Amino acid sequence: MMKEEIAAAVFFVARLVKRFGRLDADGRERFAAALTAVLLQSYKNHWHPNAPSRGQAYRCLRINHTLPCDPALQTACERSHVTFQDLGLPVELTLWVDPGRVSCRYGEHSTPFCVTTVGGCRRGNEEFSRRVQEAVERASLEVASESSLEEEEEEEDTSSQSASSLRSNRNDVKSIPTVSNPNSVYRFSEFSAGAPQTWLREKWKSFPESFPSSSSSSVRSYRASFTFSGPRVDKYHWNNKSRS
Repeated sequence: MMKEEIAAAVFFVARLVKRFGRLDADGRERFAAALTAVLLQSYKNHWHPNAPSRGQAYRCLRINHTLPCDPALQTACERSHVTFQDLGLPVELTLWVDPGRVSCRYGEHSTPFCVTTVGGCRRGNEEFSRRVQEAVERASLEVASESSLEEEEEEEDTSSQSASSLRSNRNDVKSIPTVSNPNSVYRFSEFSAGAPQTWLREKWKSFPESFPSSSSSSVRSYRASFTFSGPRVDKYHWNNKSRS
């Protein structure tokens, strides 16, 4: 009891290291032997065949962003003189070693799956190797899908941030103030083409003798042109007191 489950868990981890890590055969053998010894020592007081779920937290190998390296794996690396990064294990991995069953989960949000059941299927058996290999292949697919999901979430976050920034910039744009005084000379309508020059007609009426008749064919009537030479003084700002 317990030795078969631990052997299955170590064999599964060794297969992962072989596929994704940078250790040679000798390094993998040393690490597997050290990990077996560490797990046997750690699980001996937390193994309950009649209640497989009891003490499950003590029999869990876990790697995530909060805990980059499980203490049991770190101890095995130190004993076998292996660098943890050379194992090539994923950044999120959970492995449960329970009586009669070894389960795994890739990623914190993935669904756990069974690596193998321990019973009539023992290590060295062809069926055992096939199940472990299938678990490794499935774990690889879980890692790929988890990475794609994280990339999609990052893209969505980036898009939402860009949209929020665009809306904020639009809200910061201030409208051009308008002049509400109808007598102001700075109204835009006064500077537009064809603006009525009423003050010229009123001045002509005040001094009829000073201007020739518009009916004379030899004299052309004056017509205001649309040439804006700067702010003008209109009838509301006429301050020349010398004119009667």
